[in-house]
Amino acid sequence: MKGLTHEQIRALETHYRAWREVASRGGPADRERAEDAIGELYTVSGHDWPSFVWYESPRELLISQVNSLGRFGLVSIRDSLWEAVRLRSGEKELKKSLRLTPGVLGAVPFEWFLHQQSGLVMETLPESLQTVMVESLGEVSIGLELDWIAFHDFCDRHLGVKYESGRLKRIRRWSEIGKCCYWWALYETTCFVSDRPTAIHLDARERLHNLGGPAMAFNDGWSLYAIHGCCVSERLVIQPEQVGLEDLPLDENLEVLHATIELLGHERFLAAARARLIQADLFGRLYRIQFHDYEPLQLVEVMNATPEPDGSARRHLLRVPLEVETAHEAVAWSFGRRTKDYAPVAQT
Repeated sequence: MKGLTHEQIRALETHYRAWREVASRGGPADRERAEDAIGELYTVSGHDWPSFVWYESPRELLISQVNSLGRFGLVSIRDSLWEAVRLRSGEKELKKSLRLTPGVLGAVPFEWFLHQQSGLVMETLPESLQTVMVESLGEVSIGLELDWIAFHDFCDRHLGVKYESGRLKRIRRWSEIGKCCYWWALYETTCFVSDRPTAIHLDARERLHNLGGPAMAFNDGWSLYAIHGCCVSERLVIQPEQVGLEDLPLDENLEVLHATIELLGHERFLAAARARLIQADLFGRLYRIQFHDYEPLQLVEVMNATPEPDGSARRHLLRVPLEVETAHEAVAWSFGRRTKDYAPVAQT
C-alpha cells in the first residue's frame, strides 16, 4: 500500500476519534435501531430474524444466560456472524500500517480501552458469573470487535477498498450495532441485548476513573468503580471513612496509589492499611504495609518544609524499596542518592 494522502491522514484521525467516542459513550441504547441492525445481520447471514430480550446491564444478561442456556439449549451463532469482520491476512498488514501512520494520534488502536471495560465488568462479578462469562466469550459480543469494525469502516469510506458485497452488508450492520447498544449474545432464535451504561467516566488517558462515584453505572443500579483503570471497591469511593485493608487497590501503578492516598488522606489511608511504623528520624517516618497474599508495601512519609498558603504543612507518602531501613535512607533513595551523600542544609 502506498502512503496515505494528507486528506486521508486527517480523515483517519477524525475517524478513530469518532469511534473512540462510540466506545466510551454512555446513555440509553437505541433499541429499535439496534434490533433492526441485528435482525438484518441475521438475515443477510442466512438466519431467521430473531426475537429480542433486553437487559439493563451486562450483569443481567449474564445472569439470564445462567438461567436460560441449560433450560432452552440455545445454540450460539456468533462465530458465523463474526466471520464478516474478522481480519483476513492482507487486512492485518493494512491495519498495522494505518496504526503506525506518523502523526496520527487517533490511529492508535483502542483494544486496550475496550479490554479494560470488559475486564472491569469481569472483576466486579461474583465468581459464579465470572465462570459463566469465561465460558460464554464465544457467544457474547462484548465490544472488543469495535476495533476491527472501525478499521473496516475506514477502508470502506475513505480508502475505496472493495469488499465482496455480502460481506460489506454484514460489516455495515456490525458498524450500526456497535453504535446502538452494548453487549449482546447471538443465538439461533433469540438475541440477548444489553443497554449502554448510563454514564462512563475516564481520566485524561482514557482509563476508567472516578474519585467521586462510579466509573461506569447502569440503569438497573449496578455500578463499577475504578481509579485510573484499576478496579476498586464501592466502599473506597462512596464510604471512605469505613475503608479497610481489603478495600485498598493492590496495584503496582503509583498513580493509583497516590490517587487512593489523596482520596482518603494520609491518616485514614495508613489506618486502613494497618501500616506499621518501622523507623522515624528527622527526615521522615518509614511505614510498612503487610498485605495477605502480596509483597509488603513500604512508604516513607515526608513533610514539605515550605508551608502552604493557609499555613499548613503538606505531607507526602512515597513508595520506596523494601531494602530501605530508615526514613533518611528512603528519602535519599527518592533523590537517587546514597544516605551519606544526602544531608541537605535546608529543604525547599
